[in-house]
Amino acid sequence: MTNIKSYVKLSRLEHGIMVALAIFTGAFASEGPAVFHRNFVNLIIGMLSGILVEVGTFTFNDYFNIEEDRINAPYRPLVTGEIGLKEAFYFGFLTLLLGVLLNVFINAFVFALIAFTALIGMLYNVYFKKSGVFGNLLVAYSTALPFIYGALILKSPLHVPLSAVLFSAIAFFAALGREIVKGIVDIEGDKRAGVKTLALIIGLKRAAFTASLLFLVAVILSLLLFFIVKNPWLYVAFIIPTDLIFLYSAYSIARKPSRENANSIRKKTLLGMSLGIIGFFAGFL
Repeated sequence: MTNIKSYVKLSRLEHGIMVALAIFTGAFASEGPAVFHRNFVNLIIGMLSGILVEVGTFTFNDYFNIEEDRINAPYRPLVTGEIGLKEAFYFGFLTLLLGVLLNVFINAFVFALIAFTALIGMLYNVYFKKSGVFGNLLVAYSTALPFIYGALILKSPLHVPLSAVLFSAIAFFAALGREIVKGIVDIEGDKRAGVKTLALIIGLKRAAFTASLLFLVAVILSLLLFFIVKNPWLYVAFIIPTDLIFLYSAYSIARKPSRENANSIRKKTLLGMSLGIIGFFAGFL
């Protein structure tokens, strides 16, 4: 049981569940309730693929960045020795490979898209994490993609609905803000590892202000969806607490850009993103 728990910690499975929910939401925004009757098998394959790619990518993130984690996250399974490096490598390789190959059963376009995204994830883990801002952009791309991917499972690229594109943009700006906040949390380890985060390049206050602005952009874009979703009032019921979380986070991190507060903001905004996904789904019921 302990070993299973260790692998769950290694893969950050809660993020995988969010990815699967985002994929389902993107598909539901495209087809509505018909998604349960049309290409439902493709949707299940796509959701499973999203989870596996996320698991593989996070596993390799810990594998290639174990020295940084010894400083920033000494509780992670590879640092504590709960899972060996060899076991982690095989686990990451198999989950990532299976996650990509599953898309062969959907269509060639999504297979190429997910293969490209997996490649980006690996390049980030090996090379671009230390690039700071560019690495943040890659993470934000990977966070925003599931909504578009969910629509592409059922639609051609030319018929992806505006709602999925807009929510992907919201996820992109929110995730980019969270990555900059993470740079504040990990500033000591990043400094020793030579990671060029925004917090190290322009300082804590300016980095916090930038993250705050990105959160505000995400909130503004979320208001536009009110005019697009099919059930705007149900959407509002979820998006109001979501936006309040991000507005508070924008204010709080700009006012107090400390490591402790940044860590708290990261957790709060993850909850906000989860509520936002549920709200986006509810808007199409």
